[in-house]
Amino acid sequence: MTIIYNTATINGRLNVVISNIDAGPSFGQMRLLSSAGTSIALIPLQKPSGTVSGGVLTFSGTPLAASIILNSGQITAADIEDSTSTVVASGLTVGPSTSFDIVMSNPIVSSGQALSLTFASITGQ
Repeated sequence: MTIIYNTATINGRLNVVISNIDAGPSFGQMRLLSSAGTSIALIPLQKPSGTVSGGVLTFSGTPLAASIILNSGQITAADIEDSTSTVVASGLTVGPSTSFDIVMSNPIVSSGQALSLTFASITGQ
């Protein structure tokens, strides 16, 4: 049986996620990954990294720009890390519509290309 939490509890859990992302001495980051788990890009997050409302964590400062594109390829997933690269949340989906956690109009990138995210959120459960 699936456990269902009320919105106040979900918001509390998501606020802990923000606290974990922001806890380190520097900024957290979003690591964009290929389907094989290869790191394609790193996107620095703001501090505070997001806000919570209605059971959804919305990342601050969108559009968010990648400071580095490490590899060419198709981005399909993302991890959220604190400033020490410890994974706080994983398994986020990446794609061209709001049905994905992270929206990219074209998730296929090349090294040296500019990259920015227009929307990023985590929906609590």
